[in-house]
Amino acid sequence: MMKMANCGEMNSWKKGRRLRLIEFELFRERVTRTTENIGAGGDGINGDHPPIIEVIGEEEGEMPILVYVSREERPSHPHHFKAGAINVLLRVSSMISNSPYILVLDCDMYCNDPSSARQAMCCHLDAKLSPSLALVQFPQKFHNISSNDNYDSQIRSAITTVWEGMDGLDGPVLSGTGFYMERVALYGTSIQDDTNLTELRQTFGYSDEFIKSLSQNYKPNISNGRDSLAAILREAQLLAACQFENQTKWGEEVGFLYHSVCEDVLTGYNLHCKGWTSVLSLPSKPQFLGSSITNLNDFLVQNTRCISGLVDIGISKFCPFFYGPVKTSFLQNICYAELSFFSFYFLPEWCFATIPQLCLFNGIPLYPEVSSSFFVVFVFIFLSALSNTCGRSCRLEDESEHGSMNKGFG
Repeated sequence: MMKMANCGEMNSWKKGRRLRLIEFELFRERVTRTTENIGAGGDGINGDHPPIIEVIGEEEGEMPILVYVSREERPSHPHHFKAGAINVLLRVSSMISNSPYILVLDCDMYCNDPSSARQAMCCHLDAKLSPSLALVQFPQKFHNISSNDNYDSQIRSAITTVWEGMDGLDGPVLSGTGFYMERVALYGTSIQDDTNLTELRQTFGYSDEFIKSLSQNYKPNISNGRDSLAAILREAQLLAACQFENQTKWGEEVGFLYHSVCEDVLTGYNLHCKGWTSVLSLPSKPQFLGSSITNLNDFLVQNTRCISGLVDIGISKFCPFFYGPVKTSFLQNICYAELSFFSFYFLPEWCFATIPQLCLFNGIPLYPEVSSSFFVVFVFIFLSALSNTCGRSCRLEDESEHGSMNKGFG
């Protein structure tokens, strides 16, 4: 009897899977047809198109399985890159699920271990952490890293030093992908029932349905058939429009901030300054895997974007030297200051690459003589730096060997 029941469950699962594959193919055809119609109508799909929202699984009167969202983009309106896209998804998802926690992944990453949600919720639901915990960050891992990793694509030095060190303070930097975040943290504050409606509209926009979703007791009315879903999708189209954020605080105080192309670091810094904390989770098995850069050209493009974004933070009103000292701990603020200005390391490195050679050619002594009392200080500094380098190399080698042993991750 047990075996027959298991066979019946397996057949039911296979039947359901076939139906989902058929639904997904129809779903993909609708998206393709919609984009083609937009192109035929004179609107280019790249950078100039209305909002597109397609749903799969809505006929069951339950939560949709998949929702495809392409926000409206017009050449006359700034789209704010990834921060703008996340803010649109934040609003649209509030109409469909309004889940109190959200998972953010880059488009080239996939879930390698479904237990990541349980691990994150252990932190989010912890009585000691949850009142101020904004996000649980997992490290970025990649499936296409070469054995040499010439470009340090896994940013191991940052994760094993800066990220882990900050985890002992108010929490690590928000890394832009692979994190579970509490929705209310991006709204800036919890919404009370007696909050003025006009004030809410000035902050969040003119959608009354979205403002209703700000309440913790709000449940999307998506299970009452197609008419209810159609109304929700019409509202979602409004929330995905490029003009919705005009005269609001989106990107300024609400959602991901727009002041830098490194929107993840800036948003995380702002959350820490508001009193929120974060947690770094380092399980032995990578929870998410993605595709990393594999050539010099992509490395230069990515790092130029990252460094310019960090410098933007350093020279903006969010400069850690002025914005954060009274809002967050001293050590946490110093960590963000180091991140914002680390590109200026080129100055001492340039001096190190040129001054010794110039001294050598001109007969100028650069190091103290053995008989000098300063020679002991020089030897101490030299040995300390050498031991630190050797220790880091051994640690990275151990991590590399551990990673090769677990290469067949999932």
